[in-house]
Parts: sequence; structure tokens; C-alpha cells
Amino acid sequence: MTRELGFSPPDRVLVAAGPAAVGLLLTAVLPIVARWALGLGIALPFRAVIRVIGAVDRPWELAVQGAILVAAGLFVTLVSHERLVTITVGPGEARFGEVSVARGDMAALYLDGETLIVLDRESRQAARCLPRARRKVLEAAFREWGFPWRDSDPYAALYRPWNPGEDGLPPAVDAVLSARAVAVRRKAAQEAGEMLTTLEKLGYSVRDDGDKQLWRPLVRS
Repeated sequence: MTRELGFSPPDRVLVAAGPAAVGLLLTAVLPIVARWALGLGIALPFRAVIRVIGAVDRPWELAVQGAILVAAGLFVTLVSHERLVTITVGPGEARFGEVSVARGDMAALYLDGETLIVLDRESRQAARCLPRARRKVLEAAFREWGFPWRDSDPYAALYRPWNPGEDGLPPAVDAVLSARAVAVRRKAAQEAGEMLTTLEKLGYSVRDDGDKQLWRPLVRS
């Protein structure tokens, strides 16, 4: 027996129809707001764009603008469905998208902002995802099935800010952190994520605090 943790009915409606509804609302509101802003007689950034928006008043122009904004809303819905993951919980394991983790292999599950993180017995990230279910639903289900749910990262106190050439870190780890810092600044998420895996193989966990990297040694439980 398993249980799927996905969108609640209200959330499903919100994700499916909300962005498109916002697009329709903006179709009616944007030209009015643009004309009001132009009438203030003050310097405006992107004034040419605002003037174009304010000039939209004919039915066919509103229809075209509405179609564009609704299409943008539907694209947001599609992206949300792809990024947000349905989690399946069973008596012996849980599935996070394409990744399955046995309950006995987990040391902790917790939410870091909107991201659900699963740590294994060596405190490595066994899985991470953006869940479709809300926090209360996740917590209740995982506790009911005996999974090690935590309110926060149980190893948070072990993290230290990384500084290049810091004493105590092996040269190989420092080199990967240096390369990853560049990837983070370039917003190369995939490359930075791959380096996290490399660092875990070297015995260290890393998380980001803005543009700073925090590190800690892995902990076996």
C-alpha cells in the first residue's frame, strides 16, 4: 500500500488556472495603469514600452494582448508541473520523482525553504525535489509511515563558511569549492550541482547561503 502526495484540489486548480487567469486580468488592467503612469508627467523607465501598452484600447488589440498573456500563463503552468514533484510514500521506501530511497537508508527528511531534502546515513543528499504537497501534508504522511522527518537540517550547526585556502580542508576539496564558486556566480546550476556530488564523494557536504558556500564534513549515523 502506498500513498501519493501531490497537489490538493485547491492547489491543483490554482496551478492549472491561476497563471492564465492572471494573464486575463493583466489584459484589462495593464493599459489602464500604463495610461495613468504616463499622465503623471514624471520620468519613467522603459517609457516607450509603457506608451505602447497604454495605446492598447481596441478590441482586437486587447484580444491579441490577452492571447499572449494567457499563453504565458499556460507556459508557467507547464513549467510548474515539470518542476514540482509528486512523492509516493510506502511502508519501506519513498519515491521522489525518479529517485527511490529506502526508509532504512534515510537519516533525515526536512524542508529547506520550498525544497525537500533527504539525507542518507552518511548525511549525503540522497534526494532533493520541489514537492507538490504542502508542508503539513508531507510531515503528517512521513511521520505516519515512520520516516525520520525533521523540522530543519539536523546538521545545520556543523556548517562553516568557505574561504579559499582555508586550513583544515584537503587541497582537492578546496579546488572543487573554488571551481564551484565560479559556477555559482555564473548561475550554472547543473555544473554546480554536479560538483556537490563530487564534494560528497570527497567526504564533505556543501550548501549555499546567497553567493557564499558553507561546508561541513559528512556524518555517519
